Amino acid sequence: MDEPGMVAERPTPEIEPHTEPFWRAAKERRLVLPRCTDCGELQFPPELSCVHCGSPNQEWVPASGRATLYTWTLCHPPLLPYFAAHAPWPVVAVTLEEGVRMVARLVGIPESQYEMEMPLVADYEDLDDERALVVFRPALS
Repeated sequence: MDEPGMVAERPTPEIEPHTEPFWRAAKERRLVLPRCTDCGELQFPPELSCVHCGSPNQEWVPASGRATLYTWTLCHPPLLPYFAAHAPWPVVAVTLEEGVRMVARLVGIPESQYEMEMPLVADYEDLDDERALVVFRPALS
């Protein structure tokens, strides 16, 4: 348990061999997705094999970064101590232009301005020297 007055450390995702290309690209301000080289389907999150056909053969391809808001929720109470200071914590699901859904944060506007199917673009939030999170913000008209 955290001591009163102490700031909890932000949790960071583990970089595993099958996710490393995603994290490297995010740090470089690029969005990439795994595509099965057998069936051609894209998927997210990265897995060891294709969720569509089971093939272990995948390649990483660039994604446009354009998306629409599919749905959202507010998380409270937070499950991890770091998020207590940020509660309620909005979590969104977006549909990428490529048809794949991602769970992320929507930044740049308050939750009261979220609208279903609003156009979004990928952005990036540095966590440390190795990791950046993909977040989304409203697309400029």
